[in-house]
Amino acid sequence: MGGSFSAFNKFGLPGLSTATTKQVYERHFKNKKTGKFEDFHIAYIEFCKYFNTVMPGQDFDTPSLEKIQEFYEKTWVLERNDETRKELFFKFMQENVKEATVDDSFFIAAGLAAPVAAVIGKRASGHIPYVKSLRLDMVPNVIFVPVVTLFGIMGATAWQISSKSAAAKDKEEEEAKEEKRSKDQPKAT
Repeated sequence: MGGSFSAFNKFGLPGLSTATTKQVYERHFKNKKTGKFEDFHIAYIEFCKYFNTVMPGQDFDTPSLEKIQEFYEKTWVLERNDETRKELFFKFMQENVKEATVDDSFFIAAGLAAPVAAVIGKRASGHIPYVKSLRLDMVPNVIFVPVVTLFGIMGATAWQISSKSAAAKDKEEEEAKEEKRSKDQPKAT
């Protein structure tokens, strides 16, 4: 998260980092009641949703509900000073929020394979009974190939993001289980 702000400064937009973080924080936390975890969590979700729309072309993976609740109970509730709370919140965000990344080679492969698959599929569609009635042979290749390629890349993106989210969730669950096991084990003296 901090890297994104510093990238703006490198491209000649000085001061954007402080203005953006200050405005976003004040919009979602400063004047909201966050005495209960439910209220804090709603403000946090609104913050993340807004943050993902403000940052051009980037999405961020947020921490699990357990990590957010742990931050709330061990840090947010105990701190009463608004400035310190703000600093602790941004420290938590920098440590726990990661930019959602996708593998570019996967998209290159999808982008190269989709047009070929579109042409082959269009030719084969005349021999498949249920698809034959769609008359795909009437659609010009100039329209058909880019549309199929676009849908192929969108599908690849969705699949890759969902598989990474599932892998991250599994990893967090494993870490939580391991942590619980280590707490439950009797300490050797």
